[in-house]
Amino acid sequence: MLLSYKFSNNIPLFKCDICGNCSNFVESTSYTNIKNRGCCWYFPKYNLVDIKNIINNGNMDFIYYLSSIPNCVESYDIRVKGIFFKNQYDNYTENNIKYSDFDSSLFFRLCPFLKKDGCKLSFSLRPHPCNLYLCREVLQLAGKEYHMYSQERKDYYAYCNYFNECLKEDLKSNNATLSDNLEESLDILNSSTLPPFQPRKLHNIYIDYSTYHHSA
Repeated sequence: MLLSYKFSNNIPLFKCDICGNCSNFVESTSYTNIKNRGCCWYFPKYNLVDIKNIINNGNMDFIYYLSSIPNCVESYDIRVKGIFFKNQYDNYTENNIKYSDFDSSLFFRLCPFLKKDGCKLSFSLRPHPCNLYLCREVLQLAGKEYHMYSQERKDYYAYCNYFNECLKEDLKSNNATLSDNLEESLDILNSSTLPPFQPRKLHNIYIDYSTYHHSA
C-alpha cells in the first residue's frame, strides 16, 4: 500500500492507493448501493477558501453548477447533501449492536459525487476535507511515519480557517452573501487576495497492507 502527497494550484491531496478497494476496514463498510464506496460518506461542504481556489483555477462554472443544486447555498459556504438510506439504517440499529467508537449511520451515507467507478470530481474540485481524509486503519498502519502528514493536514486546516474568515470579512464589508447575491459574491471572491499555502515536501509511505488484511 502506498500513501503519497500531491499539491497543485494551492490544493493538497493525500492519496492512498487502496482507497475504495480496501476490505475489513470499519470506515469502508457500506450498506449503500455502492459497495466499494470506501470512506465517501462525507456530504461535501465548500468553505470560502475552497470556493476561492476553484475560482482561481478557472472553474467558476463549477460553483454555478453547485449553486443550481436545490437548498445547498448558505451565506458563506455551499453544502451538498448526499444520500442517507434511513430505512435500512433504522432496521440495522434494531438488529445490531452499536459500535462504541464509530457512528454506524455512516455505513448508510453516500456522497452525491460518488459513482461505481469512484469520485466523478477531479481533486481540484473537491473541498479540502475530502482531499485530506484518511481512515483510522490507514493511520494505524502508517504509525509514526504519518506524523509529518498529520502536521501538514493540521497546517492546511489552520490556513483554511484563518483565510476563510478573511474572505468572509470581504463579503461582509460589501454586504454580500452567497445565498443572497451569488454573482456579486463570486466577483468579490475573484478579486480578493488569497496568499498561497506553503506545502511541505512529504515522502511516500509504503505500508505492508497484506499483514493487516489477512489478520482482520
